Amino acid sequence: MSTPTNKPLDWIQLELLPLDQTAQREKIILWWNPQTAELLGEDADQILAIVEEHLKTGFIETSLGTIELTAPLRKSTELAALLGQYFWVIPMPVEHAYQLANSPGEDSSHDESVVLQ
Repeated sequence: MSTPTNKPLDWIQLELLPLDQTAQREKIILWWNPQTAELLGEDADQILAIVEEHLKTGFIETSLGTIELTAPLRKSTELAALLGQYFWVIPMPVEHAYQLANSPGEDSSHDESVVLQ
């Protein structure tokens, strides 16, 4: 008798809520794949610019101390420390990029048209 194994999901939906109350956007939705170091979504360029800016210094200062940055798009601890300076981060594993993470019982089918409009 074989036991079913749960395959890890490749993509993580990141819901980013700005810490700054005067931010122009209410939230940002992105999809991140740490294996391929991909970050996709309408505002991915904005976040990639933040990552690149901090990679130039090679570290980030947090309330817990200094965190070295070597590959934030591959290492969840580095990306979390970086994004946590600007956003509340709500991660949700999903099967595919542009798939919205839904609450239990809701249809989680892939519908790019809803996300990309």
